[in-house]
Amino acid sequence: MSITLYTAPDCMRCKIVKSYLADNGIEYDTIDFKGDADAFNAFYRANRKHIYRNPEGVEFPLFQDGEVIRQGSGEVIAWLLGGSEMGACVTRSDFLHGKISGLYPSMCPNSQDDNFVTLVQRLAAGGLDVWLQSDGTKPGLLKKLLEIKGVHGILNVIGGPDMTEKVFGHAPSVEDMAATVDSILASGDGVLRFLAVPLPKDEGWVWPDKTDAAQAAKMIDDACHKPTLPFRIEALPKEMFWDRHGLEPITEEQLIALRNGARKYLFKAEISKADV
Repeated sequence: MSITLYTAPDCMRCKIVKSYLADNGIEYDTIDFKGDADAFNAFYRANRKHIYRNPEGVEFPLFQDGEVIRQGSGEVIAWLLGGSEMGACVTRSDFLHGKISGLYPSMCPNSQDDNFVTLVQRLAAGGLDVWLQSDGTKPGLLKKLLEIKGVHGILNVIGGPDMTEKVFGHAPSVEDMAATVDSILASGDGVLRFLAVPLPKDEGWVWPDKTDAAQAAKMIDDACHKPTLPFRIEALPKEMFWDRHGLEPITEEQLIALRNGARKYLFKAEISKADV
């Protein structure tokens, strides 16, 4: 296997991947997109459909081994640690400027838990602000990860247990939800939020309504019995790696309805435009 790493000057994420490769004795070639512009441009033209451009341009590093192309420090190290098994739990990061996301411990196969911990340790030790996103399952892994310095947690709820099962393939037990909320709040700057994503209903893919938000809030309240918990209502960020199924952006009026629905169980629910 011949590895090529496409990098940018003074790239923190590139340094993290290079450090991992060096520590594990993995040989690779480097092509700098400025110093080796012709080689990089040829690679980019040939693989454009596999390369993501964020609002500020191409995210580095880019990794090619003859089998796959991976982009960003999270995806690259995840591939090196666990191959395709980690594909569902490590995706493209939507954050810039020293933050990294796209990390979903709830989706991590049990066989990859240790690799997920290693990945997060590497990212945090390299100086990135690591944001994990949980759906309320696998609280033990989440708690272990949140004990790492520089790691933060987000709980995403999208509806009640039935809708959660339909979208994520599983739903948290009352005990797991309670443990997840406790860990995220104990981390000091964690986030509990209703994330407005397209939902599969009888009429097709639609934005959630106030009943979905109420059921999501109830799921948290049933687990924690704390109706005054902080709770955000957030539109799906346009940069987030999520299929919108061709829907127009959710409206402010719809977000207000979601907030009002959630307040039936979590009184402090508020609409948020935060970047996490």
